[in-house]
Amino acid sequence: MTTARRLDAPRDVAAAVPSGVRLFNRGRYLEAQQVWEAAWRDAASPDRAFLEALVQLAAGLHLRTRRGATRGAVHLLAQALVALDDYRPAAHGVDVDALVADVDACIAWLRTVARPHRFLDRARLPRIR
Repeated sequence: MTTARRLDAPRDVAAAVPSGVRLFNRGRYLEAQQVWEAAWRDAASPDRAFLEALVQLAAGLHLRTRRGATRGAVHLLAQALVALDDYRPAAHGVDVDALVADVDACIAWLRTVARPHRFLDRARLPRIR
């Protein structure tokens, strides 16, 4: 992502969440992370943990898909699950219950995989609804 685009990222939570979700669901995890981080900086206290969880999800999946770092990805995804638990069943238009279930299944799968990420593995990665 270019510097100009990062500066144009929505800073309010209501705009940043769906913007980041679109990027996340397209597999553009680093860009989603940057959008959510920009909003996190200015967010009110109740929204910060939710945004931080989304940042951790995006960072974890970026680590796995682009760098092959399974252990780091599992760690970040597990941290995100802890924070997301406080936002069940839904927050900011995100079905948190479904997301938690998908991330939990992804973590269980990642713990059994002893190989680099493959394109077909994308079907096992969580999506945000």
